Amino acid sequence: MKSLKNLPAEQQFKEIDLVAKRLGIPVPSERPVLEIKPGEDNEQRILELKRGSWDDKQPWFVIDENGELLILSTAEAMMGIMTSLQHMGEEVFKARLERAIAKELPIDFHDVWTVAMHELQQRLKKSSKEAASVDLENLVKSIKRKHPNLFYSLKDLQLSEEDLKESGL
Repeated sequence: MKSLKNLPAEQQFKEIDLVAKRLGIPVPSERPVLEIKPGEDNEQRILELKRGSWDDKQPWFVIDENGELLILSTAEAMMGIMTSLQHMGEEVFKARLERAIAKELPIDFHDVWTVAMHELQQRLKKSSKEAASVDLENLVKSIKRKHPNLFYSLKDLQLSEEDLKESGL
């Protein structure tokens, strides 16, 4: 986002309202907008209300001394956002693992999932990596090498050469 420092007040409000809309904030034009101004010394700053009300609910938009837009919100709201992001990250991780398992043609998806979670826990204990940084496709391929009985083999499926060519295998 560009600096709001040298923009006229109305243009600042338009830019802030665009950000608010992207964040899903209802009626962004009613959100308070504050500006930080220099104080008497380096330890003090003055907050000037540019739009809205001091009594309004969160979030508040704050334009700092450099023209950067800040959002002031309650700790409870921030914890909710962090919880949502963490949950979303977990869902993305699960979806990535599901895709990696499905690619290798599991006989019983749940069995492979259980082995993958156990293997993942073992790897994470040995290193300081986070689960999101593990190459899930390599993890599942290593499980397939260690436990081939958990996966279909193309030989078991008895596909003809023509079927294999059509499927790209």
